[in-house]
Amino acid sequence: MATNEFRASGDLAAPLRAPRTGAWARNRELLGELVRRDVQARYRGSVLGILWSLFNPLVFMVVYTVVFSHFANLHFQGKSYPAYIIAGLLAWNFFSQGLSSATSSIVSNAGLVRKVSFSWVLLTVSSVLAALVNYLISLVLLIPFFIIFHLVPGWPLLLLPVLVLVTFALVLGLGLVLAAGNVFFRDLEYLVTVVTLVWFYLTPIIYQLSLVYQHDHGTLGRTFGLLVKLNPMTWIVTAQQDVIEANQWPQHWHGLLYAVAMAAVAVAVGVGVFGRVRRRFAEEV
Repeated sequence: MATNEFRASGDLAAPLRAPRTGAWARNRELLGELVRRDVQARYRGSVLGILWSLFNPLVFMVVYTVVFSHFANLHFQGKSYPAYIIAGLLAWNFFSQGLSSATSSIVSNAGLVRKVSFSWVLLTVSSVLAALVNYLISLVLLIPFFIIFHLVPGWPLLLLPVLVLVTFALVLGLGLVLAAGNVFFRDLEYLVTVVTLVWFYLTPIIYQLSLVYQHDHGTLGRTFGLLVKLNPMTWIVTAQQDVIEANQWPQHWHGLLYAVAMAAVAVAVGVGVFGRVRRRFAEEV
């Protein structure tokens, strides 16, 4: 079969090799249906439905604000601690939800993988896109925060789509690796849940990055600081907090460029791993 032919047998490379227009159209249509299904499935049977995209980060914002600003006396240097938290939570929820759903994207669609011939990578892509849809809906929360805390959107907010794109690439790259790995090692899905919980506290969402630099001494402090700095989500979340809460351009461009590089590496590795093992999916799921 020629390399420019669409391969409907789970070939990851198929949509990446300039297939015929008809194949592209079929892929887009199928991807749209998968995203719609994933979004609807997340809230099927729920009373609040899509409103959970707003309610969930709002509740956590209130809890963290009360606990850390009133009881833990966490000193915050900025305009609004609640707005700072919500900006970080929105980015983190996109990342964690996308990573979780991507990990189970192949296994949870075992029936499709065994019986239907199509490019299976679309299952993982659609799960990340569904998380992106939820994130975009949750951005509605920013409107009352801008009003209540007198935050004036400025030019730095134009960088938000770029940050979203970097996050999407990072989640997709990691998600492809995890989705493939979860086919062969089912415990991986549970391990991801534990790792993302730890990962959350290694990301400056409820505390500021400046605190990490201030306490970067001693074995424990240096180790924690190193993990925070090596974490690409640190720089994505911090940049989103800068453009939303502080109305300023990202203050750590070196970190943001590092996050971009890590996202690119993740996509390259994810595509390679997924493409190498995809032929065994049908027999393993």
